[in-house]
Order: sequence, then C-alpha cells, then structure tokens
Amino acid sequence: MLQNAFTSAIAACLLATVAASPIADRSIVDRAIANRATPSAAEIRALQEALILAPTQQLRQAILLPNPPDATNYTFQFANTTVQAPTGGTIDLSTINNFPALIGTNVAMAIGFVNPCGLNTPHSHPRASEFLTVVQGTLVAGLVLEQDPGGAGNVAGTEPTGPIPLVNATLGLYEGFLFPQGESHFQFNPTCEPAVFAAAFDSSDPGRTQLATTFFSEFPDDVLIAATGGDLELLDASRIDQLRDKIPQAFAEIIDSCAQTCGIPTSS
Repeated sequence: MLQNAFTSAIAACLLATVAASPIADRSIVDRAIANRATPSAAEIRALQEALILAPTQQLRQAILLPNPPDATNYTFQFANTTVQAPTGGTIDLSTINNFPALIGTNVAMAIGFVNPCGLNTPHSHPRASEFLTVVQGTLVAGLVLEQDPGGAGNVAGTEPTGPIPLVNATLGLYEGFLFPQGESHFQFNPTCEPAVFAAAFDSSDPGRTQLATTFFSEFPDDVLIAATGGDLELLDASRIDQLRDKIPQAFAEIIDSCAQTCGIPTSS
C-alpha cells in the first residue's frame, strides 16, 4: 500500500521538464565553511543557561550582544558540507541546540542542500510546523495525511486497508509548501541539478522524528547505520544497492530511475 502511494506520488514527477539551476560556486562555499564561527559545546551550554535564567529580553540582549556593534551571537552561517553528487546532500539546521540566540523566540531555520536524485527521507517534527521554500532547482514535496479521522485509534488487526493517503507537489523556484506539526513528510530532488530549500519552523526546538525505524525496520541499527554511512536523513543513489531489500520498492525504483537518467552510479 505504502509503495503504491509513494510510487504514484513521485514517479510521474520524474518525467517533468525542469530548468537547469546554477551550481553554487565552490570557492564561496569553502570560504563560508572556513569562516563559520563554531562555538564549543561548553560555550553553547553556558549561553543557553544564562539566557534561560535571564528574566527579560533586555538582559538576554546584554548577554548575547556584550560588545556592540559586534553581532556575532545573532548571526548563523549555513553551509553546504556535501556539495558534490553522489552524496545525497546536507541539511543545516539552526535551533537552540547550536544557536542559543533563538531561546525564547519560537523560531528555527533550516537550509537543505539536496543533490541530484537525493531524498530527504520521511520524517516529522513533533514540536513545530514547517514552511519550506525552494530557492534553487526543483523538489518534490510529499505529505502523508492522517488516517484516523475519528481519533480513536485501532486495535491490533483492525488497521484500515487501502493506499496510505498522500499529497505531493513539484516545487519550482520560490515555491513553498506547508508541513503541519507532527505530520510525516519528505522531499526528493528528481532532477540532475542540485536543489536548495529554506525552511522556517514555529519552534526554536522543532525536533525531528526519523521514520527509518519504520522504513528500515528489518535492519539491526548497527547494520543500518553502517550501510548508510551514518546518515539516515539524506539517502543517495550510491547506497540503494545496500538497502534495496529493506526499503520500500517505490523509493528504490524512483532513485534508480533518476540516477540512471543523470548517470549517477547506484553502487559504491
């Protein structure tokens, strides 16, 4: 059921004609990474504790901005650390865990760099809604809908039959998509060019519940982590052979098809 739903949701989108997107200047990316301020875990923890204890915004500003006009603690450098295919890409997320200035603001932000045929695997955010906007290239956005309108749940053996309800959209430049809080969703780059998205959250601690435990449930955790190179978020074509028997056939077929079109190897 799940395989049919995802196949119908994405496969047709692979056939769409999309415009080529510019590839980021590697030198700019390298400079951004090199110049990125990376506070230590101890420094982040100290800021977090001080901000949580501060009773007013004026005191929080004094903690974060001790030397005006220096605004270091109010800035965050997003960077793409896996620029080239066949890596699936990277998602750089700013939350209270790495950007203490967000404490008390109820906002967070992510920049996702999704390489050709890359899949941001199904997940949900338990404490935040997400509004995602494509700022480069093309992405397929998919949202799995709730299946229990009555809210009573189901006892074992009485789960509803039929395909899992899913909606999807192919997003071009500056098109956005809403993922409501707690609902499962994914993004897929069906093209041979990199895609980039910017996503805003209405919580400074949105969380991410990775659905790999459902999609890859037959794999022991250590085997799964080893097979995916430690990255369960962005799945790329080079790892399909290692996981083919354990992931829904729909995803394997879609990534395979895209990889063949783009000339990306599907075995490492």
